[in-house]
Amino acid sequence: MSSVANGSSTAVEQPIVSPSGPPPSIPVPKEPKPVVEEPTPKSAAAPITNETVPPSEKKRRLVRKTQSTNPLKLKIWLAGHAATVAFGGIALLFQLLWLPNYYYINSISYRLALLASAVTLTATFSHVFGLEYLPSFSTLSSHQNFQYLILAFIWIFTFESIFKVIPYVLISLLHLAKHQKIEVVLKEKDLLASVIAYDELVLIGFLLLRTLLFRGSSGFQLVIFLTFYWLRILYNKETRVLFETIIERLDSKVSKIENPKVQHVWTRTKQFLDAKEHDDHNA
Repeated sequence: MSSVANGSSTAVEQPIVSPSGPPPSIPVPKEPKPVVEEPTPKSAAAPITNETVPPSEKKRRLVRKTQSTNPLKLKIWLAGHAATVAFGGIALLFQLLWLPNYYYINSISYRLALLASAVTLTATFSHVFGLEYLPSFSTLSSHQNFQYLILAFIWIFTFESIFKVIPYVLISLLHLAKHQKIEVVLKEKDLLASVIAYDELVLIGFLLLRTLLFRGSSGFQLVIFLTFYWLRILYNKETRVLFETIIERLDSKVSKIENPKVQHVWTRTKQFLDAKEHDDHNA
């Protein structure tokens, strides 16, 4: 920078101009580069626990709640089975020995046995499902306990028969024996199960005979019982095996019948059982 005389004693500062070009530009400071954090190696990462994972990212898993035995339901269940055995035994004694129905003891005991069994089955459903969360009717109808429950109410309001009450008495006896660990009864459980199975077949024949004789509501009872029995054949392997055994024994006699309708139904029944057995082997 130099001083130039301009007619006064005041000195004026003038910038020095470079003869080779424009004045140099003022350098602009550069923006700092963003610092990128390098990913931490997996080996050095912190372990993933419930405390380190945010609540919004946690996965929920449904766990079946452990069913605890309700003391009240257990008492109702035991009392119902005991009452079924007691009152059912009295009814069986009267009917087997052809005793007179003094003071309606036979009729009252017969219906109390069925009512006690219905209470027991209701307590069972309350324990398994809860009365507020029962499945649909179509699902319940495949359960053998539900079938026995419906039949118990039907048997209460229809004619008395020893074949109706025998299954309830024997089932209650088996449950009590299992709960109290009575080995004498448990050793004969297969025999008792066979008695129940054959008793139901006899009941079908008895209801069919009464239907042909136009006895009361026997036809309605037969239809209901056959519907439940067919469902048992579909969903209960033991019942299906028993039914297959009976079909095999009757095959030689029924095959001799020349009625085309009978032969058609008989052939379709055998084909159905063969298909179900094939499905069981493949399952």
